[in-house]
Amino acid sequence: MQQAGVHGRGNSTLATALGVGGLVGAVFGFLDGCITWLGTTAEFGMAEGLGCLAAAVFQYVLLGFVVAAVGSLVLGLVVPRWFVQARAERAFGATFAMLLFVELWWHTRPIVFYGSPATSPKRLLASLGLLLLAMVIARFVAAPAVRAARRVALPLAFVIGGVALGGAFFLAARGEGLGERGVIDSRNAETPNILLVVVDALRQDTLGCYGDARVQTPHIDRLAREGVVFENHHTQAPFTWTSFGSTLTGKYPRRHGLVRMEPGRRMLPNTTLASWIKAAPRTNGGAFEADDWLSATFHTGTLSTGSGLLRGFDVYYEEFAGHDLVVVGDAWSQFRSDLLLWIVQTKIEQKLSGGVGPVADAWLRDHSDRRFFAMVHLYSTHTPYDPPQEYRQLYVDPNYKGPVSAFYSHHREMIERGEAKLTAADEQQIRDLYYGGVTQADAQIGALLETLQTRGVLDQTLVIVTSDHGESLGEQGLWEHNHMVQTNLLIPLVMRLPTALPAGTRVAAITDTIDVLPTVCELLGATVPQSQEPREVVDGRSMLPLIRGQVAALREYSFAENGLWTTIRSPRWKLWAPSRELDAPTLLDPKAPMRVQLYDLVADPREEQDVLAKHPEVALQLLTDLRAWDRSMPIPKDEVLLSPREVEAMKQRFGALGYADGIGGTTDK
Repeated sequence: MQQAGVHGRGNSTLATALGVGGLVGAVFGFLDGCITWLGTTAEFGMAEGLGCLAAAVFQYVLLGFVVAAVGSLVLGLVVPRWFVQARAERAFGATFAMLLFVELWWHTRPIVFYGSPATSPKRLLASLGLLLLAMVIARFVAAPAVRAARRVALPLAFVIGGVALGGAFFLAARGEGLGERGVIDSRNAETPNILLVVVDALRQDTLGCYGDARVQTPHIDRLAREGVVFENHHTQAPFTWTSFGSTLTGKYPRRHGLVRMEPGRRMLPNTTLASWIKAAPRTNGGAFEADDWLSATFHTGTLSTGSGLLRGFDVYYEEFAGHDLVVVGDAWSQFRSDLLLWIVQTKIEQKLSGGVGPVADAWLRDHSDRRFFAMVHLYSTHTPYDPPQEYRQLYVDPNYKGPVSAFYSHHREMIERGEAKLTAADEQQIRDLYYGGVTQADAQIGALLETLQTRGVLDQTLVIVTSDHGESLGEQGLWEHNHMVQTNLLIPLVMRLPTALPAGTRVAAITDTIDVLPTVCELLGATVPQSQEPREVVDGRSMLPLIRGQVAALREYSFAENGLWTTIRSPRWKLWAPSRELDAPTLLDPKAPMRVQLYDLVADPREEQDVLAKHPEVALQLLTDLRAWDRSMPIPKDEVLLSPREVEAMKQRFGALGYADGIGGTTDK
């Protein structure tokens, strides 16, 4: 009898835990689902939205069962009886506290020590405080919630069970999201795949194929030997969003319109490479169709679907946002990606798998039998410079005893404010950490190439390796990017396609990020988007005539801008002009407080000697041509500039990612 009584009490405890867990799970599932529905950028109807909401409740109810069963047993051993005395209250309090803690921890990240690693002492202390807060809230919520639930136990159970069951049926009835996209047939059989790898903040001069003898980049160097190297390739802006905008649209920043990096900013509708190749007319007749391509993008934090840059991609993966592979057009796939339950699961998987590179590699293994366009955004060369030990040990001095073990964006801010002084050894340590990130990115590229080789499609794939901008590593006292110096604007570009690009070719002429889209179109046999609307004009030109030796140059100048400066660069000269005073009459006066700066890049590639006074005629010609280019842009300069309030809002959002100033910020040369 005694054993039976004990067994009965155990069953009763478990039943209570499961019942309470279902209740708490349903509450959090409904709330999280509503938040997701209100905040999603996905487009779906009311029926699909209600189905997704029911599916969220179903999954959170299952989670509540698990958390309650485990939490009530574990916390029951460590939580004092005075905290919650009744069994149901104890189960409710344990489950509610654990789920509430996760919600609080995730949603307060932008304001609680934002940018600090999750394992830093202050973040751990803050997490402990949030856990205690969740427990206290649960302490006061548990008793009245359980009493209220008991009064309507039966109808409440039917409602929760009905909604959860509806969610389960909704999930079971979902079809295959990708369908026939990219299946090879007569229309796309002769078309190459596309693998576009953008290594964030990768300096051109750290690659072996560009002359570096120390940093190990064997895989990129192999691509260079087997393909084409562009020696004077430039970005149109020294920061991520705007540069990606030019790469993916073929337009200057003040034509594609994404000229600011700030929360909520979204690029106006543009024809992107991913969207264009699904409908582009062919040069030999006919047109591509949407199902001819399966396109996927794998990216980190600053590049996001919310920016509008990724129109046309069928699948996306966002590491920093905690979004697993999301199928565009699949309501549940998009909906679930913003549920905290799935974000936490994805974050855990990222820690185990390694993030963007391995996920992209796995996707290529599974889909290389289709005609694909994959864009991979690697981040190991961006702050924080903190490479794994296997890459760190290749460059870091083992005898270094200084304070720099990793280099974060807030360290750069301390240097700029004069709060930190670097020794020569500290500066070399930072560079060595960066070099480790370069080799790490190269290894990830090598893994992608190996997968394509193993699957037998490497030679049928147009491989493009480039960057969105370069990086400053202490030259002229500058660190990170958003500077208009050549170490930020001059970026690598290597392309390989054995059937169309001659191996070992090096192009010395000036090229720009705007030229990528037209070049890809020509290699695919597709026309370039054409329009008379000023906002729709494609500024770039195909680089194939340069590769074939048919022309000596695509254009006379390369143009770039951020919020403070606009630059014009010829093969020899580079002129800086203050963006807000571009039409001021005193810009050519060497004694004026606000004037242009002129550099002879052949004699002075580090831009250390302003030669305006020696070559006023050169400066006049460059300034005249720069003003003409500026007037041709359909978006006025005022669109580029940020108010101090906008700068502060932007810093809070992007500070931890190295964009504390961004476009229109306060960073000056």
